[in-house]
Amino acid sequence: MTLVEKLVRIASRSGQEDEVARLLVSELATRGFEAQLDPAGNAVGIIGRGSRQIYLVGHLDTVSGQIPVRLENETLYGRGAVDAKGALAAFAEAAAAFASSSALRITVVGCVGEEADSPGARYLLANYKIPDYVIIGEPSGWRAITLGYKGSLSLEYALERPRHHRGAAQPTPAEEAVSFYRALCAATPELGTGFGSISIRLTDLNTGSRGNQESVRMKLNVRTPPGFDPDEFKISAAQLQGEASMSWSEFTPAVLAAKRGPLVAAFLGAIRASGGRPGFKYKTGTSDMNLLAAWGRPILTYGPGDSSLDHTPEEHLELAEYRQAIAVLRGALASLERGGL
Repeated sequence: MTLVEKLVRIASRSGQEDEVARLLVSELATRGFEAQLDPAGNAVGIIGRGSRQIYLVGHLDTVSGQIPVRLENETLYGRGAVDAKGALAAFAEAAAAFASSSALRITVVGCVGEEADSPGARYLLANYKIPDYVIIGEPSGWRAITLGYKGSLSLEYALERPRHHRGAAQPTPAEEAVSFYRALCAATPELGTGFGSISIRLTDLNTGSRGNQESVRMKLNVRTPPGFDPDEFKISAAQLQGEASMSWSEFTPAVLAAKRGPLVAAFLGAIRASGGRPGFKYKTGTSDMNLLAAWGRPILTYGPGDSSLDHTPEEHLELAEYRQAIAVLRGALASLERGGL
């Protein structure tokens, strides 16, 4: 059984990663890593004897929603196959080839909680030594690398009003919430298209009543490009809120890595050597790359799989692509071993 299948067969929703973390520690140890759980619950394996530090950071957790795990015609179906146990398993298999490296010291990390509020990555940022290179494990397809993720900001809007007759002209709290959402969208300037644009999504809307009061609670998620100013956005929202109350999540800024440098060059060369035509991707979601970019070191995201399958009931991974990604990772690491900083 492949490592990725072993990982996928263990359910690991955010906050419930202990079993899969212990399995990964065991699997890393059998491949020659110094392996353990860190205080955050991350599975960590270190291999190689060099001074050049490379972190391969994936995540152990998945979103909710069971998918029966099965292997059919070299295709692995199951929650986490793409997002992102395929990338994490590929990291472990590729790095294992560098046990005797005198140039590289590779740390493979399976983080907890990436699909929640990233306690695993936050622990790395606060407690681990700053590496020379960082590779994040998320699906990019074996022929591509991901250089950018949008930022994220969430808003919760709440309004409570005395109940009134439905035939009255006064808008209901629900209508006021929807009007606020539309006005906020209209007031938000376009910074560009695609990766450079701002998107505001209405993710949750609930109405309620209590005694003579009726209420609404609405949640919005804002995906933000580089250059987005969260303070200006909050001022715009405050000008539209009326009698409602609002609360904000922590702002996660967008990340945009450079196209040039030894890390990118290592991957482009490895993809070409494996017979692929390399490409660049820029994603509208967020990942632990947004957080770990704060180290200020060369960083990118790579992993097998089609990211359009993330979080869907159809999540699956072609094992041929998984093997291709392992080959690319080994080639990229070998390039970094030869090339230095």
